[in-house]
Amino acid sequence: MKVTILGSGTCTPSLERNASSVAIEAAGMLVLVDMGPGTIRRMCEAGIDSRAIDVVAITHFHVDHVSDLAAFLFASNYAYDAMREEPFHFIGPEGLEQFYTGLVAVYQDWIVPRGGRLRIRELKAEAHDEFVIGGLRIVSGPGMHHFPALAYRIEAESAVVTITGDTDFSVDVAELARESDLFICECSMPEGRKVPGHMVPSEAGRTAALAGAKKLVLTHFYPPCEEVDVAEQARAFFPGEILKAADLMTFEV
Repeated sequence: MKVTILGSGTCTPSLERNASSVAIEAAGMLVLVDMGPGTIRRMCEAGIDSRAIDVVAITHFHVDHVSDLAAFLFASNYAYDAMREEPFHFIGPEGLEQFYTGLVAVYQDWIVPRGGRLRIRELKAEAHDEFVIGGLRIVSGPGMHHFPALAYRIEAESAVVTITGDTDFSVDVAELARESDLFICECSMPEGRKVPGHMVPSEAGRTAALAGAKKLVLTHFYPPCEEVDVAEQARAFFPGEILKAADLMTFEV
């Protein structure tokens, strides 16, 4: 399983940190968790073909997590060689169908994939749910953010990666991430600057420790996180390896 950080930032514009997105390549599939502004460009920089996307898993509907969806849908209808014929899937919390309908109302048929290639599946907002495709299993669970919000556990090839999306500290998220090989956890602000609905390093570290995760990768940084070592702040709460995410960082799991 190969994991690429396509966006480690937030809604705050930054040349170094794109808005939220993670790519997972496993079991012959390409999955994106979130698709914030600039994701498609970051995919080009990473050498990942957007036409190869099989699943887009949306954590919630804030702009910094979804705004490239329309651009992706628009691009999916245009190719200078063979156009992808296989279906691709959007999964996300309750309200996903309504969100897509709203996008079509704005952009009209230009973003409706030709040939009926788009499949949409809404997942439960307040309990675990799952989506299985090929050798890939995606389990969702509720996050503590603006409702509805999900975290995702992705299982394939005997490896487990969990991505929190935006969330406050949550025992439920820790349980979803149980024994993950790689735990990608939001850490929006440094210690002493807590914002409701988001985590600081101590909370991210506690979540990883409760989960029994093997490796913790902190992400979703607002600018104050650049002023301190957030990974060091988390180390008192998690005994395993901790990394501070950067755009285009990759992991083999």
